[in-house]
Amino acid sequence: MSDKHKIEPNQSQEAADVQEPKKRHTVLYVILTIIGVLLILAGAGYFWVANYYETHFLPGTTLNGIVCDNLEAAHIAEQLEAQNQIYSLTVLDRNGEIIGTLSAEDVGLETVGVLGVVEDVLASQDHMSWLTAYIGKKDYSHTIVCTMEFDEEKTLSKLAEWEAMNVEQMDMPEDAYISEYLPEKKVYEIIPETEGDMLDVDKVEHLVLAAVGSGDTMLDLGAYDCYIQAEVTAQDKMLNETVDELNKVLSVQITYDWNGSKVILDAETIHEWILAPGENEAADAKEKAQESSEDSVMVELAGGYTLDKEAVADFVAVQAKKYDTYGKHRQFTTTLGETIKVLNGGYGWKTDREQEAEELIQLILEGAVTKREPVYKVKAAKKGEDDIGNSYVEIDLTHQHLYLYWKGELVLETDFVSGDVADGNTTPGGLYRLTYKTTDAVLRGATYETPVKYWMPFNGNIGMHDATWRNQFGGEIYLTNGSHGCINLPLDKAQAIYGYVSTGFPIICYYY
Repeated sequence: MSDKHKIEPNQSQEAADVQEPKKRHTVLYVILTIIGVLLILAGAGYFWVANYYETHFLPGTTLNGIVCDNLEAAHIAEQLEAQNQIYSLTVLDRNGEIIGTLSAEDVGLETVGVLGVVEDVLASQDHMSWLTAYIGKKDYSHTIVCTMEFDEEKTLSKLAEWEAMNVEQMDMPEDAYISEYLPEKKVYEIIPETEGDMLDVDKVEHLVLAAVGSGDTMLDLGAYDCYIQAEVTAQDKMLNETVDELNKVLSVQITYDWNGSKVILDAETIHEWILAPGENEAADAKEKAQESSEDSVMVELAGGYTLDKEAVADFVAVQAKKYDTYGKHRQFTTTLGETIKVLNGGYGWKTDREQEAEELIQLILEGAVTKREPVYKVKAAKKGEDDIGNSYVEIDLTHQHLYLYWKGELVLETDFVSGDVADGNTTPGGLYRLTYKTTDAVLRGATYETPVKYWMPFNGNIGMHDATWRNQFGGEIYLTNGSHGCINLPLDKAQAIYGYVSTGFPIICYYY
């Protein structure tokens, strides 16, 4: 077979096959080129945006509550400065009431270096993460402290304009104190302290300056000791001890049996004897005059209070004068039925005023509640005004006759001889008490010395005794041949009388 007739591949087909890969390569190149260009543009754009956020805040950024998205530092600094200019400090009193407000203008407030602080925050942000801030909606919150300056003098000057800071308008606190005697309660009470509203101005000024300097917006003075406090409160130990002691004294209740009469001593009287410090200038003057004397007119209680000893003594004296019968004249009905006045010669109830006052003071200091009889120097046979009782010796000097009554019964009577009238030894009348009795005594005088068996004195050296040297008694013997003043008795009568009488026995001598 001739080579001519060999069939050859189609050359146009081959050419087409060669051109097809080339075409594909060109498209791919173009695509890659486009992608590359896009990537370059995207990268350039990303860096361009990142570069933008070098001077602007990322989305989602807040600074002290100010939204900073896409804003420059200077703009935020202006807002912060403006924000600081709306600053105010509200000051409350201890009751939570507003007493005043200070504005930024009042204190001359200025913000210093705020731009630098904002720029520092801006520089600290990762500007390359801007896309994450957009896509991820990040929250970039910042709190900064701005340096603020204020005018202290201007602040204090404004503060001084407040009515609450006017010292002349403030009320000083009042100390707790002890009340006057409360008659309805029969006690003393502690009157609590009054707070007042007097501020410690220096302290308030210091606190206000500190609050402004710290940027505080509220100052509660109740949280600080800004008010002048009372020096003495109701809880004061000395005050409570004093009122307790005073009320102890007022708790006294003494029920006296004063010669048969009931006398009650309690707070209604005793409170008048308690003197507050400096209350009684006259008493203080007496006390000062007697500082070197042990016999002080005052008894110290507590807290400067005193008990007036003289008032206690006066109380005893008043009762003694009212109820004592010693020294008082009596109406007496004689055996013969005559009512006569008998002069008192030393008989009756007689209070020992000094001793009773001393013992009463001690009872008062002890807060005693008791029944009591006063201390007596002299006692009578019976309590009351009619204190002679029904046992007594009745000596009728006019008729020279003696009667002895025992428990209401006439148990003895006898004639006697009394003091010699002619010699000036008249036996005095009066109501007396037997001083004592003894046997085998010797009676002595300027001109005599006489032994007797039974001696019963009742008025000094005058007494009843036996007179064995006499043969007669009674009648008018006493007018010219009487005794030296004594009651001369027959021996047997003297002996009988001696058996009945005792110290204090009533002896009634009288003339018609």
